[in-house]
Amino acid sequence: MKKFKSKQTGVLSASDLKTVKGQAIYWTFIAILVVAAICSLLPAVWTVLTAFKDTQEIYSSFSFLPKDMSWDRFVTRITESWGYLQLGESFINTIVLSLGNLAVSIIVCGFGGYVLSKLKPTGTKLIFTLVVWTMMMPSQIRLVPNYISWLHFPFAADIGFGINLLDTYWPMWLGAGANTFSVLLFKNAFDGLSNSYVEAAKLDGCTNYGVFFKIMLPLAMPVIIFESINVLSAAWSEFFTPLLVLDKNVVVPLSIYRLQSDTGIQMNTYFMALVFASIPPFIIFAFFQKQIMGGVNIGGVKG
Repeated sequence: MKKFKSKQTGVLSASDLKTVKGQAIYWTFIAILVVAAICSLLPAVWTVLTAFKDTQEIYSSFSFLPKDMSWDRFVTRITESWGYLQLGESFINTIVLSLGNLAVSIIVCGFGGYVLSKLKPTGTKLIFTLVVWTMMMPSQIRLVPNYISWLHFPFAADIGFGINLLDTYWPMWLGAGANTFSVLLFKNAFDGLSNSYVEAAKLDGCTNYGVFFKIMLPLAMPVIIFESINVLSAAWSEFFTPLLVLDKNVVVPLSIYRLQSDTGIQMNTYFMALVFASIPPFIIFAFFQKQIMGGVNIGGVKG
């Protein structure tokens, strides 16, 4: 309770915590958060532990922990499962998809934010209104038109010519470049940067592309970091769009989904596949949790 001695703002102030009622409310909130944390962590912990059990042990025992918890058992289960699942190609495909999403998101959405914030061509207000309006459009409405567009890109109609983008990564990459939230995120960041940067660069002969890549993006690095974390995490776990458009280029979520129809796979091996698929997002969060938790304040970055 010592950390709350100088606390002035919030639901409970330092003076409130000195009363019996204030402490009761405080410990009630703590108990609720502890229960919520346990409910959130329990399925993940249970999945990891189940992956190291024998198949018979999963069905016949109600024990939460595996009977054999030796290091050799853990190594054996990991190597055997990885060899059986053969997820290497899926991991590579997902990495390519994720990096493509990241590059398109930063360049296209960054350009969109830069145009709306600094260049402001004729019709900027109308464009900005349309961009914001797309956030209120349900994704189900765009599903069929988008699929037709991918089938006969860019005409969205079978008129005899067009490019078939099915079974390629382009539908996901194009979708990453049309992310309204990312455009607004970059716009808010660029709004906080002084126009003198742009004017000084143009006096030195820098083009708009040079201003964007050499000045705007480096000054908006916190936004880029946050956007990278968001895009990579979302791309790694994206399921519906790859299910709709991909066939041969299988990514990790599709590989895990299609394992359900494999009658030869053991239950513990299937749980190990879930563990393998969860490792990259966990690593991203472990290393960048500070940027993820502070992402809500990024829009107000100042130069």
